[in-house]
Amino acid sequence: MWVSLRGIYRNPGFRQVSIATIVSILLIALPYPVKTTISRIASHSILYPFVEIDRFLLKIDSTFEINRHLNRRLDFLATTLSTVMENRYENERLRKMLGFDLMLPYELKPAEVIAYSPTARFKSILINAGMEKGIFKDMPAISPSGVVGKTVSAESYSAVVQLLFDPACKVAARLQSSRTQGIVAYLGGRYLSLTNVPADQSVAVGDSVISSGLGGIFPEGLFIGRVIDTRVKEGEMFYEIDIEPGTNFSLLEEIFIVTSIPGGN
Repeated sequence: MWVSLRGIYRNPGFRQVSIATIVSILLIALPYPVKTTISRIASHSILYPFVEIDRFLLKIDSTFEINRHLNRRLDFLATTLSTVMENRYENERLRKMLGFDLMLPYELKPAEVIAYSPTARFKSILINAGMEKGIFKDMPAISPSGVVGKTVSAESYSAVVQLLFDPACKVAARLQSSRTQGIVAYLGGRYLSLTNVPADQSVAVGDSVISSGLGGIFPEGLFIGRVIDTRVKEGEMFYEIDIEPGTNFSLLEEIFIVTSIPGGN
């Protein structure tokens, strides 16, 4: 019996239960204010880390919610800014085209580009204006920056414009300074070419190239581009002249079709 009681006493579980029992009896016996103080101390010392973790998690959740709200707001403002900037650019383009329209003595019909030809280098475009606006085949297409090309077909509400970068589109032209005549055509590469200019004529880099009015389609005086390089091969009778067009063909959005020329069609 004695050995058995000693074994029970040495058992760790028995000692823990005994200690807990003694502490419980003491707490029951203590006055209420003391028990309240002990409970408050225990709560602050034992539960404090868990309370702080809970507060920290709440702050993280609140921060995530604020970030989500700010990101949604930022997306909205970015979209709004993009729309405002696009409207601004469109207004600037239209204002420029309106001034260009008023400046020329021709009857011009505005049109929007709605499609490009699916080739490596753009050779034609489709516009949203056609015969209902008096647009027919073989009418000049221009922009405020220069000659674009000519119409090659027209439907009731659309037309196809052949660009200067199509080898089949040629324009009778002249150098503005020397009045030397030539033909603007696309022969390959990055630039247009001014052909049929005799090697004994005066040609300088920077000269403006304008339509000459010959050929019956393009009126006289339309800007085409500027000379950026001239060459004469040994034994040749004509220049090789590179022209950088005034129009950026990859950025065309609106153009004009010349439907009436004073003293012409």
